[in-house]
Amino acid sequence: MGVFKRTTKRNDKKREYWYIDYVLNGKHKWESVGRVGVVSKSDAKRLFELRQSEILQGKLNSSKNMVIPSFSDFAKEYLEYAKGNKKSWDRDECALKSLVPFFGTHKLNEINPLLIEKYKLLRKKTVSQRTINIELSLLRRMFNLAISWEKCSSSPMNQVNFYKEEPSKERILSKEEEINLVQCSPDHIKPILITALNTGMRYGEIINLSWNDIDFESSYIHITKSKTGTDRKIPINDLLNKNLNELKSGNLIGESIGTSVISEEISQQYQPHKHVNPLDSKAVGFTSVGVRVPPCPLRKFISTL
Repeated sequence: MGVFKRTTKRNDKKREYWYIDYVLNGKHKWESVGRVGVVSKSDAKRLFELRQSEILQGKLNSSKNMVIPSFSDFAKEYLEYAKGNKKSWDRDECALKSLVPFFGTHKLNEINPLLIEKYKLLRKKTVSQRTINIELSLLRRMFNLAISWEKCSSSPMNQVNFYKEEPSKERILSKEEEINLVQCSPDHIKPILITALNTGMRYGEIINLSWNDIDFESSYIHITKSKTGTDRKIPINDLLNKNLNELKSGNLIGESIGTSVISEEISQQYQPHKHVNPLDSKAVGFTSVGVRVPPCPLRKFISTL
């Protein structure tokens, strides 16, 4: 806490400003005093001392004017933020389906550690401790943002313990299981499985794959939409090369594989839907499957090869 300079850059011009830093309602707050040269460091110190005095006297209490939303209203605001800032916003949306019915009518400042413990006990009757921890992590994130956005002054999550999770058991497919998995799968699922088994790619990477990402000449797949945000190249072996070429040559709609490759019977069983894909006709077609295949065991299997 105290007085400091901060440099800003606008239109290639650097400017320095005096700032003061103090704690208000348990949260650090920066306040601009003025541009260096226009105001002095002594001016900044006097304002800092004034703010410290106002805090001690209770005159500078932003919570008095703070409009506290209900959890339900804040959840809507948070979800809009998550959609624009998180790749995994859909997981938050799923967790909120459990959190909102329980906490929805409570204002944020009415949610206390005891209420959260009651939620944990209620959820423990139907879901795993890991699922509860995921929901608690979201709750903690939401309260941190609420404080940052001045929607509430403190977080009850600071006094809530998470469940201790047991290490998950590693599940690795054997060679025989790999063969049986592919042989017993419907035709429209096989390209996904073969790609996962031979590359270790994540589910999201596979369904977002486009023909432009596949370099048949140099036998590489270029991953441009990875979970970590970094690009990488994955070599294509002979088996995958053969299957991808067959998939591309069997294209029935322009350059993409549509739902027409799925029989009417399978369509009724799996109710496939085509995800919105900005690449449209350039898509490989994995996005039209409509069936999620958990790839984690497949990624672990690749590590043993």
